[in-house]
Amino acid sequence: MNTNFHIWKNNRSIYHKFLQHNSLEKLNKIPEGFNNNLIWNIGHVIVAQQRLVYGLSGLPMHISDELYQKYKPGTKPESDEPQETVELFKDLLISPIDQTIADFESGKFQNYNEYTTSKGFHLASAADAISFNNYHEALHLGTMVSILKLLN
Repeated sequence: MNTNFHIWKNNRSIYHKFLQHNSLEKLNKIPEGFNNNLIWNIGHVIVAQQRLVYGLSGLPMHISDELYQKYKPGTKPESDEPQETVELFKDLLISPIDQTIADFESGKFQNYNEYTTSKGFHLASAADAISFNNYHEALHLGTMVSILKLLN
């Protein structure tokens, strides 16, 4: 699992740089041909990880239900996000990492409600979810790189 956690940390570091190095206007801009923006993608990966790893393990997620509802699969940006959301996401990109690692290493993820993703990946355990999460975050990172190219 160490490799999966290392990949996840690197992914999140890249996402964090998007928040640090882009204006609020750019983070909120939806380019033609897209149905979301940079900040929505970041919010989405935050809530998806919590749902895949914690929610499907029957454990409380470390995010609000309001945040989950706003960025869960099938949603799209409804309005521009303020700077406060950027600051929240800076924290939520990084803070869950150590908590998830500690919870995994302590054996907290004993139960898992098996789940098949929309792409056909069958997740039978929290370990599967952690591995799949890296794939999921990489897909969104690719989308974000494409969005950023259109905005520059």
